[in-house]
Amino acid sequence: MPLMVEGKHMGVPPASMGEFMERFPHYKENSQKYLEQKCRSIVPIGLLYVGQREMAATTPDDEMIQMMGTEDATTCHMAILRHTGSGAVCLCHFDSCGTETGCKKMLGLVKELSKDKLPGSEERMELHLFGGFRDDNGTSESLSIKLLTAFNNLPEEIHLQTACITDINNTKKGSTNFPVIYGIVIHLNSGEIQKATFLDRGPDQPIRSARHFTGSEAIINIYDHKKGVLSIGPFNYSTMDEIDLLCRLPDQFIREHLSTSPEQEPAHFEDAVRAALVQIRDHPKPLQTVFKEGKPRQYKLEANGAWTRCN
Repeated sequence: MPLMVEGKHMGVPPASMGEFMERFPHYKENSQKYLEQKCRSIVPIGLLYVGQREMAATTPDDEMIQMMGTEDATTCHMAILRHTGSGAVCLCHFDSCGTETGCKKMLGLVKELSKDKLPGSEERMELHLFGGFRDDNGTSESLSIKLLTAFNNLPEEIHLQTACITDINNTKKGSTNFPVIYGIVIHLNSGEIQKATFLDRGPDQPIRSARHFTGSEAIINIYDHKKGVLSIGPFNYSTMDEIDLLCRLPDQFIREHLSTSPEQEPAHFEDAVRAALVQIRDHPKPLQTVFKEGKPRQYKLEANGAWTRCN
């Protein structure tokens, strides 16, 4: 079934953001409440953080997870799919890879988490999209259209509630375009979504980042909602030529050559990239040295917000 817009089928997906805003102008107006919000700084207590090319899903019944969030989206997009009956939520951080499969996985996870909920006339799947800006290369616009098309091709009715994407999420500083919203958090009990930044992003960030530098293009589910366990890997990635030199590169080079949007990246961009490069250098064969015996690295969230290794 196609995406639903104000109770009607979207029809043929738009070919550009200009066409999208012309056909559905209310999304720009509806996005103002998010664009004008003060950015909240989120503490790690009860938080499940989702990185680039990752997804996670759970329900309000989760004993430890009360919020899910992600950030650092410049040209990337952040998608929330929520079932209004069960409250089940899947959050995904999309780059340009694995879009169609990622959308299918999101739907599958939310349906699985909602299967025991008796259907009701007021219950439905709702989609919220954030991220991107008016970048020079059109990377954001391309991803916006890919996501709208992919969700439109899914077999379930999905109601597009929010589309704060690309042109709608754009602001100018001088003559340069920037995204307004870089990160979001959703509160599982209420379904409230807020503009957010995060004080802690959970364990194994260099390992997780290394994967989307040289590893698989697949979007992976990092959370086992049945066990309440954050599960990283196992996965492989390739080493890089001149990796020692890359680890010593100055910040300016990393920003200019390892980003799709150098001017718009957050201040910690270089440190995060360098940590991923060091991970690749120090562990060129992660299936042997990181994921020993081919097992994932699993963590449980403690009441104080710390993740404790549990395998």
